[in-house]
Amino acid sequence: MTTEKKKKGGRPKGIAKTGGRVAGTPNKVSGKVRSILANVTGSYYDSDLFEKDLASLEPKERIQAMERFTAYIAPKLQATTLDVATETKKTIEDRLIALSGGGK
Repeated sequence: MTTEKKKKGGRPKGIAKTGGRVAGTPNKVSGKVRSILANVTGSYYDSDLFEKDLASLEPKERIQAMERFTAYIAPKLQATTLDVATETKKTIEDRLIALSGGGK
């Protein structure tokens, strides 16, 4: 057996990659698939069959389904924090003085 290292193919280290898609170019297949799915689901939602299927579910299942649908319709809300401690330290008198221009 030889102990020589095999040379790796490809471009040498430090040479930029060439070819391929330009960054930001949409994937053609994904766009086509989304378009087809949008047409199929759109016609299903517009038909009476969707409402009948939804009505045939148990209440618990119906709520779960609506919760899943909502994820595609409305953005998820992020938790926010509100620090009211700094605002409560000012008295009404302090605020009036600040508004009159002689503030702190």
